[in-house]
Amino acid sequence: MYYFNTFRKLKSKGKNIRLSKGGIISRPNELSIGSNVFIGKGFVISARDMHIGDNIMIGPYLLAECDDHSFNRVGYTMYSYREERQKAGIVIENDVWIGGHVSILKGVKIAEGCVIGAGSVITKSTIPYTINFGSPCRFYKRRFSEEDLHNHLNKVQSHYSFKQIIDIWNNAQI
Repeated sequence: MYYFNTFRKLKSKGKNIRLSKGGIISRPNELSIGSNVFIGKGFVISARDMHIGDNIMIGPYLLAECDDHSFNRVGYTMYSYREERQKAGIVIENDVWIGGHVSILKGVKIAEGCVIGAGSVITKSTIPYTINFGSPCRFYKRRFSEEDLHNHLNKVQSHYSFKQIIDIWNNAQI
């Protein structure tokens, strides 16, 4: 139990959570973790209203930052107002796989069913059931064909209907 004290302070937690060695969680009282979650070694989670859903796999060296330093005050060094922050939560919906060495920045939602490639820097929210990678992270392709998506959604509990996802895909022109 590497994280016993931190684990007790989580805002909410599901079952079967595995956090590998060498990780840091700042403000665990602002972090919710669902069930069946694995996070690889060396992670840094700076929680400010962060939610990790169910059935999540995250590779090593995740960096999740829910805030950012201010940097636009004229006449002051950035160091002099280093405690001034801009905050926005991060949401990782269900059934997501995030590769190693990924950075997730404030205000991002990683949508249900997404795959995020190793080394990505996620600055914008993703589209459900897509594969994304890069710095900055961008859409690459759909995870399933429409027929396979329909079959998948019939077998898993999803927050989305088949029609909702197809509408999202069509609106995003993917």
